[in-house]
Amino acid sequence: MTPPAVHANCVVVGTAGLLIRGGAGSGKTTLSDILIEAARAKGNLGLLVADDYTHVAAANGRLEAHAPRTIEGRMEVRGFGVVETRFLPHAQVHLLVELKQADAIERMPEQALATTCLEGVHLPVVMCPQNDPEHSLRLIRWALRHLFLKGPDYI
Repeated sequence: MTPPAVHANCVVVGTAGLLIRGGAGSGKTTLSDILIEAARAKGNLGLLVADDYTHVAAANGRLEAHAPRTIEGRMEVRGFGVVETRFLPHAQVHLLVELKQADAIERMPEQALATTCLEGVHLPVVMCPQNDPEHSLRLIRWALRHLFLKGPDYI
């Protein structure tokens, strides 16, 4: 049985799997590309797992992600077309990045990270403004620092 697909991208930066969820045109692919390049610029692993749709499933209390076979290793670059890219076949998801309208995000939330449950797995969530990859990159960097206190900066 094929696991459910969510409207989301998935990338790995360093050892952290990020599931990036947002509506059509919210900047998921642009943010994915920028995160991958930011990781590589620091000498870290930065690879796509899935673009636009991602299969997710619980495995041993963790959320695993992989691309549907039909889009594996492909990324849609708006204004350029679909490109082939290096990719990982699957990843463990450590953080959900939720792309929202900027005015829907609290300026000073009580907790830096929210939580959600996908496929029975609880995940930390960072809210990021859609179509603002630079600000989102900063928020994701701080979220990873918060989650992995002694870990390296991957992005």
